[in-house]
Amino acid sequence: MHIRNWINSKRVETRNFVFLFCLVLLSMLTFSVAQAQQPRVPSTSTPVGSSGLNTPAKDITMAGTVQQLITTHPTGAPVGLQLVVDGPQGSFTASLGPNLSREVQQNLSEGAPVQISGQMQTINGQQYLLARKLTIEGKQIIVRNDNGFLVHTSQRSRASVNNSDLYRSAK
Repeated sequence: MHIRNWINSKRVETRNFVFLFCLVLLSMLTFSVAQAQQPRVPSTSTPVGSSGLNTPAKDITMAGTVQQLITTHPTGAPVGLQLVVDGPQGSFTASLGPNLSREVQQNLSEGAPVQISGQMQTINGQQYLLARKLTIEGKQIIVRNDNGFLVHTSQRSRASVNNSDLYRSAK
């Protein structure tokens, strides 16, 4: 009798499992059909490839003096350092990204003349010049590569330069 009760209980557990499994499959199928029937809404954020940042030929160059440095990250703004620049074409906000070296950031101050090349993009209703090249005091800094991706401007320390020289001479 005990064996028969045990077998019947296992059958009930198996039926419950099969029922739940079928229920989950049915809900997934219903969800996917509902998603397929919804009209596609264009996304407000565009990937780098489709935003035009991968076409340096469309870059514009704007010059002026730095009015304000924005180091905090306002909601909806591009990440990283932003400059409010006043120039002959009017005032604009340039996004320089988070990868600028400390030396470059220290050279940027209010009133400093700058020249910025890049592309104007509207992000959350605000116009930004997404910088590809930044020129300060005659020095040109590459902010984004030809594909539109941010470049890391690492400052190698004197010790790392000396270590690499030692490594080369040891070969």
